[in-house]
Amino acid sequence: MPDAEMDLRLQRLLFLSDSVYAIAATLLAVELVLPETAADLHGCELLGSLLGSWPRALAFLTSFLFIANFWVGHNMLFHLVRRFDGGLMWLVLAQLLCIAFLPFPTSVLGEHVSDPVAQQFYLVSLLVNGLMMWAIWWYMSSGHRLVDPDLSPRIIRRHHLISSGVPASLVLLMAWWSWGWGVW
Repeated sequence: MPDAEMDLRLQRLLFLSDSVYAIAATLLAVELVLPETAADLHGCELLGSLLGSWPRALAFLTSFLFIANFWVGHNMLFHLVRRFDGGLMWLVLAQLLCIAFLPFPTSVLGEHVSDPVAQQFYLVSLLVNGLMMWAIWWYMSSGHRLVDPDLSPRIIRRHHLISSGVPASLVLLMAWWSWGWGVW
């Protein structure tokens, strides 16, 4: 939809969404700090200390990629929106709450990478994010509520499939981990 035609409330919601996604992705980097024990190290000892920080770097990279994926999905879905209502606003705010929360489970996982509780906490956080994205699409597209009335049912089904793919994958991953097959 051209910007000139976009409802100002929807436009503001998208600006807020972009801001929250950007801040959440940036906050992930706050955990990437030199360990205090490495302050006086040099050469190979410093390298060894940095390499020992791999769990935090991996947690950062993983979460950054998930946040980027959610942002891309968000943009894809909102490209199809033609109308705005209060229900959409509250669903998006709930989803943004989930995105803004992601740096916390990322930090927990980065500090406790081999702990099953930290792993499940992280995966549940991602699952809730994925479910919120699916709920937003379901709400927008159900009965063509907020999308173009002429939008093809095939496109709606394709986006339902894509939106349900992340939560389904995370549930499978959580089951895999809970059966003891996952190793970080």
